[in-house]
Amino acid sequence: MIPDITFGTDGWRGLMSVDFTDRNVRRVADALHRSLKKNTPSIAIGFDGRKDSDHFAFACAEVLAGRGATVLLSPSVIPTPVLSFAVQHFQCDAGIMITASHNPPEYNGIKFKGSYGGPYMTEQTKEVKALLQAEPPTRVNYGAEAIRKVDFLPSYFAHLREIVDVKALASFANGAGRNPGIIIDSMGGAGQTLLEEFLEPLGWRAQTIFGEAEPTFFGRTPEPVERNLGPLLYNTGVTETLVGVATDGDADRRSVVYADGTWMNAQETILALLYHLHTYRHQHGAIVKTASVTDKVRLMAERWNEPLFEVHVGFKYVAEVMLAHECMFGGEESGGFGYGMHLPERDGILSGLLFAEMLAKSGRSLIDIVAEIRREFGTIHYARIDASYVAPDRSEILPHLTAAVPASLGGLNVLGIKEYEELGSLTGLKYLCGDSRWLLIRASQTEPIIRCYAEGQSDAEVTALLNEGKLLTDLAGC
Repeated sequence: MIPDITFGTDGWRGLMSVDFTDRNVRRVADALHRSLKKNTPSIAIGFDGRKDSDHFAFACAEVLAGRGATVLLSPSVIPTPVLSFAVQHFQCDAGIMITASHNPPEYNGIKFKGSYGGPYMTEQTKEVKALLQAEPPTRVNYGAEAIRKVDFLPSYFAHLREIVDVKALASFANGAGRNPGIIIDSMGGAGQTLLEEFLEPLGWRAQTIFGEAEPTFFGRTPEPVERNLGPLLYNTGVTETLVGVATDGDADRRSVVYADGTWMNAQETILALLYHLHTYRHQHGAIVKTASVTDKVRLMAERWNEPLFEVHVGFKYVAEVMLAHECMFGGEESGGFGYGMHLPERDGILSGLLFAEMLAKSGRSLIDIVAEIRREFGTIHYARIDASYVAPDRSEILPHLTAAVPASLGGLNVLGIKEYEELGSLTGLKYLCGDSRWLLIRASQTEPIIRCYAEGQSDAEVTALLNEGKLLTDLAGC
């Protein structure tokens, strides 16, 4: 592979004007076209609000149209799940989304979408990678009808109205003295005011902050974690609001804030969504979780007699199971949640609507619902460390660790390990220490980062496991 384009767990991301350039974007579009092995494939293209994302989207469209493809191009900024739905709805062979997701504004990227409306699998990405040429294709003329501007939002909203209980949302909003409030932080990303536009006609008092798609994301990294959500935490806490929600840069991930202005961690967000799907929507089916998600999900699956699958970190692994089985839910610790009734894809817009639906159908506060979940399944004790690791031996750390598995970690016996691979390399190692006790170490393929995740039966156990993770990976200065 040519070294200036590196594919990770979800497509390609790079620094703009360094490796993410017009030339390289055209090379990737050309490789995607040839990987489809069709003379006239149909491909949907969308883009987020980053600098020049619309330009890069059109560059892809030109290459694909010049190769004989029919291109459906969004005329404006859209979230990634809208593009994914369009691929499936319009029966396209593939999709391209120009976005760097939650990365800082100096990055951009490309996500590939399959005909099923979800992320490309590892083997599909490998094939695109193998077909990269050193130079972009020579521009070829194409007909006026080869690139069609199509608004993907109407069909997406129509679908959401079919799977979300709009009657319950409207009935709750119009109940005596209710006028429920929700604050939405789109973080200057592709989510814009879409959630507000859906809920306001149903009687909800929905207000969006940072709802304009803005290339710098108003000075924040568009990752909806607690440290980046000060405005949402404050505004939710000081107003009569039932819940605050935030989406990342391309609106495929979702974060939630309680009515008192405190952040709901992603692990409890997953439990709340599962509880809602099972208890208030009466849904059944397999549950898929990534290796970094709390073991409390397993307790739920066992209690409800539902199949459970655990996969490597990265939503494409969740999607792979969702395509093969009748699933209720698939989730990852980073805030990406997918639903069997929808797509094998993360969708931050739908997740926000389901939280509103949860409040409407239960008639209870989110704090009360989570308190009940804790009583039934226990309190989560979990933490994660993202540590910079710039030494060139990052890819060698995990294979080295498998050669000598410790008998114990942080005073807990190691009962076994699980190994996880990405694109042929060992990138994840999970030490199993009993019920809701584990340490996961991951090496990023695209960023100079080592991640350590841990769950325990107490905060002290989590701290001890993370300290062991630091020592194992020589991150003692973190």
